[in-house]
Amino acid sequence: MPIAARWRRLAALPPPRGREALPGVYELADADKQLIYIGQSARDVPNRIRAHLEHNPCIAGSLFYWRYRFSRVPQAEEAALLAAYRARHGDVPPCNRAIPQPRNTLRRYQERSRGRD
Repeated sequence: MPIAARWRRLAALPPPRGREALPGVYELADADKQLIYIGQSARDVPNRIRAHLEHNPCIAGSLFYWRYRFSRVPQAEEAALLAAYRARHGDVPPCNRAIPQPRNTLRRYQERSRGRD
């Protein structure tokens, strides 16, 4: 299910909020309001969107609109939004290159602790 918020123009992207920033999930769309990317930020959504504009040519070349929803568990909600989009359209949005995977904390611990003995 898509985020239930109105689309905002890219020019309406608020300035960085610093300590008052909130985590959340967001959707980005092209000029026709067709979804091109689903993402999340554990800290500040507007800053994360700015980072995409600087480092992701797929997004930078076609981003016109964005919408956002506050979330205390943005990674899980992002994965759910991507799964719903994939179920409906058969694929992920065009600018999503990788699908977030659930974290395997035991595997990550083992990988990071190798060589510490």
